[in-house]
Formats: sequence, structure tokens, C-alpha cells
Amino acid sequence: MGSAPITRGLVVLAVAATEVLPSPPVPAGRDLGIFLDSSAGQDFLAGNWAWFAVILTMFVFNTVLGEELLFRGLLLPRMQGRFGRWDWVVNGVLFTAYHLHVPWAMPNVVLDTFVLAYPSRRYRSALVGIAVHSAQSVFFTALVLVLVLR
Repeated sequence: MGSAPITRGLVVLAVAATEVLPSPPVPAGRDLGIFLDSSAGQDFLAGNWAWFAVILTMFVFNTVLGEELLFRGLLLPRMQGRFGRWDWVVNGVLFTAYHLHVPWAMPNVVLDTFVLAYPSRRYRSALVGIAVHSAQSVFFTALVLVLVLR
């Protein structure tokens, strides 16, 4: 399993590369980047440790507990008996369907699901998906922390 850190690094880069793909515009009220860049967002988060805790909890429950453990940790191993070697593809389709409520993210979600599902299947571990999917949460946690510390 010595190649796992290298694999995680390559998968993180692949997921990051999907972020430059064209996608439909994000509604302004749903774009965290716009909020964090606004003076209202910066004023709201300055010194606001309670909301920092809420945001951090949301990141952990969304990426680790909500998505990766459900899709790659629980569902993916059980899907092999039904779908054989294509289990990771079906898992990716289910993951994409789970994100239909955010249509502006679809180009990224579709590619990300397959980039996350296959390595998780290959190494028989949800940790690959958790590490890669959580990279964005770590980035945004650092960004929000900077705003809270202002």
C-alpha cells in the first residue's frame, strides 16, 4: 500500500483539474466564494467562532460522514456482488444523481465521482475518497479561519 499516498495525490490533482471545466453559473445566493469575498461575509465571520464551528461541522458531516462513508464506505463494497467490475461506475452514477439538486456543479460532480469511486474500489478503502474529497474542505476551513481571525 506504499503507492496509496501517491495515488491520493494524483487523485487530488485530478479532482482539482475538474474545477477549471466550464459549468453553468452558480446562483449568487449559493456561492460560498462570493459570500466569503463580500464585505458582508467578511464582517459576519470576523471573530465569529460559533459559525466557524458550524461550518467546520458541516464540512466534516458532508464530505466524510455524509458522502464518502455512505457512497464509498457502505454502498460501493456491497455493489460488487450485483454489478461486478462495473460497481464503481454505478456508484458514480448514484453519487451524481444524489447531486442533481445542484445542477451548476454537474460537470465537476460527474467527473469527480469516477475519480473518487475507482480508487476507492481499487484499494478497497473509503479513505482514498475521504482524503481527496476532504481536500476542498481543508482549503475552505483555512479560508474561513483566516476570516474569523480578522
